[in-house]
Amino acid sequence: MTIEFYDDNAEGYAAKGNVNPRLASFLARCEPGGRILELGTGGGLDARAILDAGFSLDATDGSAELAAIASARIGQPVRTMLFGELDAVRRYDGVYACASLTHAPRGELGSIVGRIHRALVKGGIVWASFKTGTEEGRDGLGRYYNYLSADELTECWRANGAWARIETESWRGGAFDGRPTDWAAITAIAG
Repeated sequence: MTIEFYDDNAEGYAAKGNVNPRLASFLARCEPGGRILELGTGGGLDARAILDAGFSLDATDGSAELAAIASARIGQPVRTMLFGELDAVRRYDGVYACASLTHAPRGELGSIVGRIHRALVKGGIVWASFKTGTEEGRDGLGRYYNYLSADELTECWRANGAWARIETESWRGGAFDGRPTDWAAITAIAG
């Protein structure tokens, strides 16, 4: 149902928003010119900024419609891929997942975090943001969310990879539905 929402609303979703203001700090910590995997590229705004900053990008999205729009925006293919299909081994210097892994079911998130760890080179960095809370379920638009606290995110990362460092940050911001939203992001460096 979540992917169907994004497929059915791809043009409107891709037309909204701005580049994530936290993207620059993530890129500053990545290997200059390195290879970055984006999980959930959406309309491709952040993808375009990653490419413009001189990085090699492997952009992915679970929605075929959003992938097509993002591909046109960035001028290169965007793969349609679900998180559980990530099978790369030590390929990426960075993994960027802005507001995408928050759609992963709670019972699957640990496995996905393990896949991310495996996909990163030693010293590679992941940045992922999540809507926070204590439950999981669907929002008013029918999208599934796994609402976790910053502490739960940290514990999930610790349990699913040999991370050299794990940091979290929290803030209040907005969302596609226009509602004020509490967010948390995790930054982790692969050991």
